Amino acid sequence: MQDSFRVLTVDAAGTLVQPWPSVGTVYAKAAKEHGINVKDDEINERFFIVFGELQKNKNITIGEEKKFWREVVHRIFQPYSSKKSIDSLFGDLWDLFAEGKHWRIAEKAKETLEQLINRGYRLAVLSNNDSRLRSVLKDHGITDMFEKIFISSEMGVEKPDKKIFQMVETQMNEPSSSFLHLGDSHSRDFEGAKNAGWSALLFGKPIIEKEQITSFPELLDHLK
Repeated sequence: MQDSFRVLTVDAAGTLVQPWPSVGTVYAKAAKEHGINVKDDEINERFFIVFGELQKNKNITIGEEKKFWREVVHRIFQPYSSKKSIDSLFGDLWDLFAEGKHWRIAEKAKETLEQLINRGYRLAVLSNNDSRLRSVLKDHGITDMFEKIFISSEMGVEKPDKKIFQMVETQMNEPSSSFLHLGDSHSRDFEGAKNAGWSALLFGKPIIEKEQITSFPELLDHLK
């Protein structure tokens, strides 16, 4: 990759951090405490189906940050319980995923990013997330590694909209050619960044792009 990069922006959920031990495990355990008896793997499967469907609804994804996740929880558990029970469960789940213990930092991510800082790169988080991300990163002791933490729910626009990338350029005071974005979503991260004039690396498996890595240490070969 070219040497003109000065800023690396990193996606959060699915890239920098992963739910731990899984969304289904945390959701099912909390549900049982509310008298809703469900299986971890079944809830995990329902989560990704519901999450994917709702992400296409811009009226829900942009706006009051709890609205989207409240709808996710309601749709997942609707077959198993009453609205009253689900409302109570949602409050607990919202708080649980604001805690670092329910997230795991990607393997070797911290060590890799520290090396990039030492090489002179500027780092920022760019996430389609909500304000809970700040407490998660703080709990894991990595907030200070990033100059800025850009969160879509706070900015009123989300990836892949070109506007969010332009807002990052303005706040970081760098041209589009200075940016490399790393994320696990092909449409939101990879294509979104490229359409904004940035460079991009897709993160994770399966391999579907030449510009793709499956682990954070591979960044060191791309950013000399």
